Amino acid sequence: MNTILQRRVQMFAIGICSLFLMIVISACSGVAGTGSGGSGSAAITGSIQAVNATAHSVTVSVSANGQQQQFVVGGLTDVQVTELQANVGKTYTFQVTQNGNSYTITTGSNPQADSNATQGVSNTTNTTTTTMSNDSQTTGANESGSIDFIGKVQSTNGNSLTVSMPNGDTLSVNITAQTDRGDLLNGQVNQGQTIKVDAIANAADGSFIANKLDQVDPEDMQNPVKLNTVDFTGITTSAVGTDNVIHFRVGNKDYSFTSGPTTQMEDFANNQGIASNQSIKVDVQYNGSAATVLKVGNGND
Repeated sequence: MNTILQRRVQMFAIGICSLFLMIVISACSGVAGTGSGGSGSAAITGSIQAVNATAHSVTVSVSANGQQQQFVVGGLTDVQVTELQANVGKTYTFQVTQNGNSYTITTGSNPQADSNATQGVSNTTNTTTTTMSNDSQTTGANESGSIDFIGKVQSTNGNSLTVSMPNGDTLSVNITAQTDRGDLLNGQVNQGQTIKVDAIANAADGSFIANKLDQVDPEDMQNPVKLNTVDFTGITTSAVGTDNVIHFRVGNKDYSFTSGPTTQMEDFANNQGIASNQSIKVDVQYNGSAATVLKVGNGND
């Protein structure tokens, strides 16, 4: 009788141990940074935890399905490192190339800030991308152009600065000897200062160079339209279809805006007159993250 009882106790103990091991293994599968060990393309959306300027990498914390994971994304440019250093704690989406548990930012892509984005990791390896037949743009190619807006300086080190845009995104620009700073007191830019930014895209590497930095007129500071409007000049990446969505690229950044009934069309009879690989100027007014296209014209004018 005692022998039978002992065997039952042993079997019960073995069952408890097996259950404990299963729980441990299941928990370990969600340990931060383990990844899936796969390969291909993915999108990682999470909050910036730390930036390693020396390694040109960023640690992204992703909170999804009750789990917290961390991913290290490498391959960042100097401009991207500077931007992310000024936005630790904010939510960004990274288009990445995965190789095992290693993640590298996709060449030609740029981290996108979006405080309303849902955190998570989506594998896009099996996603089919349909390119329009009249789209002669090379995927990921950097394009010439410019971005003009009024924003607050988030950080500056003398050689570059990061400025917040009306929609909450930030733009990092390099300051060179050719940058016109004549309007600024002693030519200096200070953190927290609101300035006008005229940034030109460097088609060689997709970065942005400050062409001109100005003080903001008192009248403009009281004008919500001017404070929330961004003037883009870039190259269209596809012809405009019946959905009236204008896709274009400036430097290493892609933008898509829908032209509405109040949009002022200049140089084009209608939206469908806008072809692919065309220089275009788009004036956009933001209300938070919502965008209204005010005016569309030929970027060469």
